Amino acid sequence: MALDVLKRYNSQFGLALCLAISGAIAFSANQAHAQITPDSTLPPGETSQLDLGSGEVNGKIVDLIKGGAIRDINLFHSFLEFNVSDGQSVYFANPAGIENIISRVTGANPSNILGTLGVDGGANLFLINPKGIFFGDKAKLDVSGSFVGTTADGIGFGNQGVFSASNPEPPSPLLTVNPNVFFFNQIPGNITSQAKLEKLAVDNLLLLGGDIEVSKKENSKQDSKISTNEGGNILLAGLGAPGEVALTQEGDKLGLDFPDGVKKGNVVIKDSAIETSVAKDSNVDGGDIEIIADSLEVETSNKEQGIFTITKVNGQKGGDIVITADDSVSIIASRDGSQHGIFTFTDTEGGTGGTIQITAGSLMVESEKETPGISARTKGDGDSGNITIDVSGNVELKKKGTIRTEQVENKNVDKNDKKGRPGDVLLNALGNILLNDNSRLQIFNGGAADGGRITILAGGVVEVRFGSKIENVAKQKSTGASGGIEIQAKSLLLDSRDPSDPEAKRGQVQITAKTDKNTRGNGGTIDIRVGLLTMIGPNRSGSSGITANTSGDGNAGAITIIVEGDFIMEDRAKIEAKSQKEARGDGGKIIIEAGSLSLSNKSNITAEAKKRSKGKPGNIEITVKDKIEITGQSSAIKTQIDEDAGNNQTLEGGAANIDIEARSLSLKDGGRIEASTEGIIPAGDITINATDFVEISGVKRDTKIATQTQTGAEGKGGRIEITTPSLRLSNDARLDAKSESNFPGGDIQIDADDVQLTDGAEIIATSEKSTENRGGSITLDVDTLTVNDSEISASTERGTAGNVEVVAKDLVLLTGTLPNKSKSPAGIFAQATEGGTAQNVTIETDELTVEDGARIAVSGVPLTEQGFPETEVDENGEVDESNLGEAGKLTIKADSLTLDNGQLVAATGKNPKENEEAATIDIDVPGVIILDNNSLILADATGNNVKGGNITIEGGVLVALPLNNNDKGSDIFANAQDGDGGKINITLQGLFNLNVLENTSAFIGSDGKIDPSLAFQNNSSEIAALSFSGGESGTVTRDIANSAQDPELLPTSLVDPSALIVANCPRSGKVAVDELGEFIVTGRGGLPPSPLDPITQQSVLVDWVTLDTEEENIEEATSTPTPDVSYLPMRGKRRVASTPTPARPKKKIVEAQGWIVGEDGTIILTAEPNNGTPKSNWYSPRSCGSKG
Repeated sequence: MALDVLKRYNSQFGLALCLAISGAIAFSANQAHAQITPDSTLPPGETSQLDLGSGEVNGKIVDLIKGGAIRDINLFHSFLEFNVSDGQSVYFANPAGIENIISRVTGANPSNILGTLGVDGGANLFLINPKGIFFGDKAKLDVSGSFVGTTADGIGFGNQGVFSASNPEPPSPLLTVNPNVFFFNQIPGNITSQAKLEKLAVDNLLLLGGDIEVSKKENSKQDSKISTNEGGNILLAGLGAPGEVALTQEGDKLGLDFPDGVKKGNVVIKDSAIETSVAKDSNVDGGDIEIIADSLEVETSNKEQGIFTITKVNGQKGGDIVITADDSVSIIASRDGSQHGIFTFTDTEGGTGGTIQITAGSLMVESEKETPGISARTKGDGDSGNITIDVSGNVELKKKGTIRTEQVENKNVDKNDKKGRPGDVLLNALGNILLNDNSRLQIFNGGAADGGRITILAGGVVEVRFGSKIENVAKQKSTGASGGIEIQAKSLLLDSRDPSDPEAKRGQVQITAKTDKNTRGNGGTIDIRVGLLTMIGPNRSGSSGITANTSGDGNAGAITIIVEGDFIMEDRAKIEAKSQKEARGDGGKIIIEAGSLSLSNKSNITAEAKKRSKGKPGNIEITVKDKIEITGQSSAIKTQIDEDAGNNQTLEGGAANIDIEARSLSLKDGGRIEASTEGIIPAGDITINATDFVEISGVKRDTKIATQTQTGAEGKGGRIEITTPSLRLSNDARLDAKSESNFPGGDIQIDADDVQLTDGAEIIATSEKSTENRGGSITLDVDTLTVNDSEISASTERGTAGNVEVVAKDLVLLTGTLPNKSKSPAGIFAQATEGGTAQNVTIETDELTVEDGARIAVSGVPLTEQGFPETEVDENGEVDESNLGEAGKLTIKADSLTLDNGQLVAATGKNPKENEEAATIDIDVPGVIILDNNSLILADATGNNVKGGNITIEGGVLVALPLNNNDKGSDIFANAQDGDGGKINITLQGLFNLNVLENTSAFIGSDGKIDPSLAFQNNSSEIAALSFSGGESGTVTRDIANSAQDPELLPTSLVDPSALIVANCPRSGKVAVDELGEFIVTGRGGLPPSPLDPITQQSVLVDWVTLDTEEENIEEATSTPTPDVSYLPMRGKRRVASTPTPARPKKKIVEAQGWIVGEDGTIILTAEPNNGTPKSNWYSPRSCGSKG
């Protein structure tokens, strides 16, 4: 409607122009001085008049503009030209009752304000010139009401009409209300200010034009400025197209309401200041600053340049800054200084600082030095304001560009407990948020209140590159907490590399929430929720990453990272939560959830209590849907308690644990998972649950999962627990639970279907150095266990070793020698190496095979490659007993046991304590025990008066295989070097090919000296329980079910069973099973060819079965299905661990109770007594018509 009013005035424009020309001629003398020319468009008697030197303001003679058209509270002036010369002071007279002085310029030139323009009174001043307004570098404003400078074509008064500069008419008598709209019927002129308009006492200063520029005059030393100090508000707005802009008012504050979609103009603030402040002794709050534009550019070259609000006195609130830019906001702070760009500040005596709110299409902040481009700071007891940035495009901080809220200091904290809080920082972008080239996003808290929080929300990516930081810090001596950091985005990238030289090994990036030394508050949390997360470190020391640390009394905050997809860390990237050196607070926990997780090239996830910290580290909890890969030297997930860290309150643990859940976990080429302690806190536990597999493959024993209590520690070692279908260790990889202190080492628990150790891999629990510590135990609950050229060991030096327990449903296969230990046997061990006490090894399985030099041992003395004690002798020929320890007990429970160049050893250097056993071997095998190829079962005693160990063997059949090609025999020994011999108790169904040695002659060498291994090197298989140095010989007790099978050599050729057993089938009469007898041969190899021949090594062992009663006739013997079998091991052939032989059903042995005579005279033994010959034929020849 207002635009329609303007159009009605177009027809009268020619008349108005003529009147303006005549007015200019009449006023020519004054124009020469003042360049102020009324245009005569006002009614007669209401024409504007310039009265030179007619006024006095504040004791100064000024030029007064009088006259004009009064409409109730409004006074209207109209000029053809309106300019104020340099040095001139022009004031509008302010008649009583006038609230608004509204002046229009109808000519073709902009208004140049080079001197002072003011109002001699308290009215608001409106200056309207569609062609533009210019404030020179010496211009001043003296207005105590509001000043509105605009390049609009006209101004509207509700429904009462328009006062137009482009279509001038006399003001309607109805224009008696406050103006409420600006009309632009063309692209408006610009407004430029080079003036230092400072400490204005205006209520509002509003500039509304096309483009708005505030900049200092070229080559001038004076900054331009627009500032208010009596609570006045500043509003700069640009319009880039025709349209209407509503003028709003809330209390004393003016505002603008732009129509949707209209193009706006640009605003530039260069080397200048837009400022509101609270004057000394003022009782009003600071004014607000609002900028509305298409784009805003702020460029500063000195401190206190830019857009800012300040409060310094009387606890008054600082003004807010609100910026709305449809396109972009650009801030360049090119000089050093604490206050630049866009900022709010509250000083020592000030109240709450103002907030900063930026709504734009995009935001760019750049600084020449680390000067905040956007900041909200407090130096006193008042809170700083919040910073809120909301953009539809991207946010970019580059070249040290910084956004910060800060509590600088608070001298009255201890005295008055006053608090000044740094505000929150919120970045919300529908696009990307980019921090490049040493940029900063910061909150520093130096006060008593809790600090604000950094929140980053991006619809696209968040990138933090080359030296940039996002940090929230409780500064030194503060008592408030750090507020924390939150990031949500599609993806997050932390890249330390220099973009100008990506291969250079320098640069760092950080996301940090921490507390400095001598602080009392807690550290803030870091919460990251993204689709993808990539962290690239500098590939050198001084790594980069995400940290939440405490150096003070408060606790560090937690780190929570949730990644829907891939989480990649490489080149020394780090995530750490630490209680720093001498801190009193606890470290925070680290929680990671991801689709997948990859650490490479020295990247780390760490929870740590540093040296002399009184706190404890937090836990690490990682849950991954797919795979976790830790690759490369020193890449690690670890918790660590350093020297003297911790306190008595944390002694019971519950800290520094690592919990991992994933589909699969792979550690390669130096990757590690570790939990260690050197302080008084126990090392953390490591718990891993992988639904597919865990794979550890490395070099130089650095690839490992380990817990450790180090020298001087007063905390115990942590536990390792792994649950997975498949666990594979290879190439020197380790599971390692170690104690080097007086406190116990941790245990290792594995629950898996299949466990494989190859090529020097180790599962070890050790206690070292101390005489008081105890090593951890190792427990495996598996289906199959394969140890190939590797070891499982619970050991100690001078303390007590832990136990090893293996429960394998199907198979345990031990084979080979350790590649890096001079052909030391692979296998399973519980051992004491320097005088300590070895514990027990227990193995329960269906099938146990030890071959190719492998060993199972419990030992307190060093052992030779052959399995015998290896002792050091002093110069007198006496055994050095200082390093002799006590052995534990070896227990084997299996359905079958095969030793093929394998060893079972229990060797002690000390007698056991009362009610304890040492160097004891218990073997319970209901099936077959095979000793082949120079195998050994040894329970040995070394040391002064140390008794030999005991061996108990119970079960089915034990066979020491016949000798071929002059191979060495296999032996069972329970000997003592200096004490009494041990005991060997054998209770079996059968025992074959072992001789009992009654004296030591087989152990005496050509030099007449005893060699405990000498009998082992001959071509016989022997049993011996002897003493080599004058002690009592031990005992060998044999309880064999068939005494005819005493250990004698068996025949060497097989019998033809067809010649000994009738190969006929039963008649078709379907004889019931319980009517059939059984033919029983004790042993597993069938009959020998003759009583003089042994069983051959390749003979197949076949379980005897009953006749199948579900068939009318049994098939001929030559075509019966192959029964379930096992076999004697053949030299040169290896069992396959992945296909273990299933457990065999136990067969009941029944003695013959009777017999019957067939028609052909054959005698058949039966299981039941028989009272007579059957009336009908019980047995038919093969021609009886058997089916099949």
